[in-house]
Amino acid sequence: MSTDQLEVTMRHSMNTMPTEIGQMGAEGIRDLVKRATALAPIATYAEQSEPPVSWASIASAGWDLAGVVEDGEGATSRDLVSMAREWGYGCIPQPLLPTLLAKRHSAVARECDGPVTFALALGGQSLIPFGTVDGISFVTTLGDNGGTLMSMPRGEQDGVDLVARGVRTSAEVTTSMTEGVAKEVALVFAAEALGGAERLLADSIEFVKQRTQFGRPVGSFQAVKHKLANAAVAVESAETALIWGSQRSEEAFRSAMFAIDKCIDVAEIATQTHGGLGFTWEVGLHFPFRKFLVAAHVAAGLETVHG
Repeated sequence: MSTDQLEVTMRHSMNTMPTEIGQMGAEGIRDLVKRATALAPIATYAEQSEPPVSWASIASAGWDLAGVVEDGEGATSRDLVSMAREWGYGCIPQPLLPTLLAKRHSAVARECDGPVTFALALGGQSLIPFGTVDGISFVTTLGDNGGTLMSMPRGEQDGVDLVARGVRTSAEVTTSMTEGVAKEVALVFAAEALGGAERLLADSIEFVKQRTQFGRPVGSFQAVKHKLANAAVAVESAETALIWGSQRSEEAFRSAMFAIDKCIDVAEIATQTHGGLGFTWEVGLHFPFRKFLVAAHVAAGLETVHG
């Protein structure tokens, strides 16, 4: 290998790691999630009117501005993947990630103290993540100078996605965004799904340790071990894809969709390993599972428009 080739290889190897901003951000969000939820079952808080983390606490800690780049310094796409992954582990119903993206790519959005979202054109409709949240604002442009900040459009809602707390509408409400922004949105949604998949895997492992059948923990059975091993491989594959996509802009959409597909595989395995309980609302596996399906729809739609 020539010296030039070695330098390129080393540079790419170093870039696969988040920067100090990403590392500190991910650690902080991980701590926030653990303190807020105590890693209680997702079903115990996913539909609460008062989420375990208030927006005031998110904003006061500056998490909504964690993605802002100033004077060429700030979080990279790789950093966003790390932070979104930790947030996804908690499956907390707060619009941190849409707000983080909006304030990263819009000066107008940064002027708002509250949460901010955007509209995604998907299959003849618009999906507005967390559009049902009280007090949330809507930005019309991401990635270009200009745009305005508006109150959330009301009255033209064709449906409500209770998982994403988003509004679906056939009205012409769409946020204009550059191709680069669209790729980051896809990667962040996929990284959030990765965090959710890791949570499902961890919960499934704990479940099969406790659940017994024929006088033995079901996790001791070879068939169950193989299922969970496949889930672990899927998680690692998704992680690798997102790291790659965050470094190679031309691979962003494909990497995001591949990662989300792997997360869906994990959700299916988690449901199977929980047996009949996996299909119940009380266990709550469906919360991250349905978020994965929404993320897949978003990533595919963004590629259709911007790919």
